[in-house]
Amino acid sequence: MQFKVLLFLVSAIFLYCVGWLIASQWIKSEVETFLTDTLVKNGKIAIYYEALERGGFPFSLDWHLINPKVEVNFASHTVSFNTNKTTLSIHPFFKKSVIVQNQKTEWRLLNNRDHQNFKNISENSRLHLSKNYDGSITVEYSANNSNIHRFVSTNKRKQWNKFALGKHFLALIRLPNREKRRQRSHHYSISFKINDILMIHESVIWPKDLDEITGSIELRGNPGAFALEDLIAWRDNGGTIDIERIQFERAPSKLIVKGTLALDADLKPIGAGTIDFAGLATFLNEQQQAGRITKSEVRFLNLAILVLSKTTKQQEKSMIRIPITAQNGELKIGSFSLFDLPGLIR
Repeated sequence: MQFKVLLFLVSAIFLYCVGWLIASQWIKSEVETFLTDTLVKNGKIAIYYEALERGGFPFSLDWHLINPKVEVNFASHTVSFNTNKTTLSIHPFFKKSVIVQNQKTEWRLLNNRDHQNFKNISENSRLHLSKNYDGSITVEYSANNSNIHRFVSTNKRKQWNKFALGKHFLALIRLPNREKRRQRSHHYSISFKINDILMIHESVIWPKDLDEITGSIELRGNPGAFALEDLIAWRDNGGTIDIERIQFERAPSKLIVKGTLALDADLKPIGAGTIDFAGLATFLNEQQQAGRITKSEVRFLNLAILVLSKTTKQQEKSMIRIPITAQNGELKIGSFSLFDLPGLIR
């Protein structure tokens, strides 16, 4: 009897190992097909990697992409991804999910119109994609110690300058199932959270450091791959971006943005919303002391905001509410124009 039990256990382990190898090999072919035939098919995504290495035995099916490089083109921008090793973990036994992990990654964003170039270097990034029981898809991305740099090119120098730092970044995206994605009224839900942010750019009228940035956004309609024809179709079909809440917090100040945006005929943002601000006087005094604005400008801003705003209460704290509009390529507070809004394509 002991021999039979031992033989059964050895046979079961052997069959499991063989099954795992077969499944792992099948996953490899699926990954290669997905990378080379599906993602790069439309020409907007380019993927390169040196090799695929097997891993994950015995409880998951892992494949490691060695020195992967990804480049995505959309809306006059180019996003590139670079790391030395990416781990793809597939868990087929429970809820279908894929986990992509990297120890250190570099993202770059290039605006092909004005050649503004940014890069983000982060540690321990993790991308988790899971298919839920109703067919919807949840995407969760997290990263630690993100460092954003901006490329500066003048007659005297060409270098990367640090622009902002963030200790921890977390984003969650919910995509509807295939049936709902065919409907014009469907929406994508996006939420994010960034902790301990430090701004390096001294000339920007902005707090040097923030405790937290949180946000919740809904994108209604299907923007496709964000190409010109996709954005035009999205706009013509009533596509909008609903900013449910974006909150910037640094005790004792707090700023909350809400509103709705769409695209006009020139593919520039158009819409309306509000800014709720607590601790405005403290913020303006800090900006004056930092030399970003003058004392007379502080007085003018206080007067203008007093005329345009009204006082409201949120969570037992008095806040100033300021109406904002995006129209004719300008962002305005009342009748005052803050700055021009660029078009997404042209």
